[in-house]
Amino acid sequence: MIKAILLSLCLTITFSCLAEDIIVYKCVIKGIPTFSQTPCAKNAKAITLKAPNITQTNSTKVPDNKTVGVSVDDYLKIQKIDRKIANLKLSIKQYEKEYNDKKQQINYMTQDKANRLGASSIADAIATKITSLKQSYEPVIQQAQQQIKFLTQQKLQLNQRP
Repeated sequence: MIKAILLSLCLTITFSCLAEDIIVYKCVIKGIPTFSQTPCAKNAKAITLKAPNITQTNSTKVPDNKTVGVSVDDYLKIQKIDRKIANLKLSIKQYEKEYNDKKQQINYMTQDKANRLGASSIADAIATKITSLKQSYEPVIQQAQQQIKFLTQQKLQLNQRP
């Protein structure tokens, strides 16, 4: 009798852990995506979200090789370094975009503007302006790249700590 009760209890617990999929409705109201449990407009799009598998969610995950044996403080420092590196890479992309935009504007130089700059031809004026532009952007980009190298070295040192 006790075995039957335990068996039914185990089966009940097992099947009660199985959650149903969740349906969420997505609507665009005044250009803003809105999510709701009920259809919020005629053009509502139903999105089915899979319920998490509780056994997988609660199981112990093996950390990736980069963080094995790393203390919590070092892990947080590594995360901070990763954010700084990502920001520097974005800055480099922005600098390169600005450089290319300004370079393109310089290529549209007129003879009148070249004369005001004291150049003998449009090509000379363009070359002079592009050289000046390059001299202003190259050091900034190189400095950001050096910071990335330095931060990457710091990250490696944190990963190799015992």
